[in-house]
Amino acid sequence: MVCVHRDSGRYAGYLEIHHDTGEIGGILAPDHRGQGLGAELFLAGAEFAHTHAGLPTVRAGTATANLACRRALEHAGFTPAPGPTRHTLPDGRELDTVWYQHQATTSTCTKP
Repeated sequence: MVCVHRDSGRYAGYLEIHHDTGEIGGILAPDHRGQGLGAELFLAGAEFAHTHAGLPTVRAGTATANLACRRALEHAGFTPAPGPTRHTLPDGRELDTVWYQHQATTSTCTKP
């Protein structure tokens, strides 16, 4: 899922939904951070996952120190959830992590 800034029409970030694990993750371009777009992107991803992919629960993890991401998840309606406390990045660095989940409140699309 791609995030485009409404006013400028410029690329602002992306979000991936992993149907097999129910996990989502993404990133905002640096010049679009601090504007509430992260919360909008996480909420849009969760709603898409619930209504179109049929996932009743969506999970997202972030670095414990990433307070901006944590606030965006919370503003999007995600609540704390159990999950791994450490994550190894592709470059070998390890991060302390926290996990969140979003529960479906709407029904899924009906398939013909």
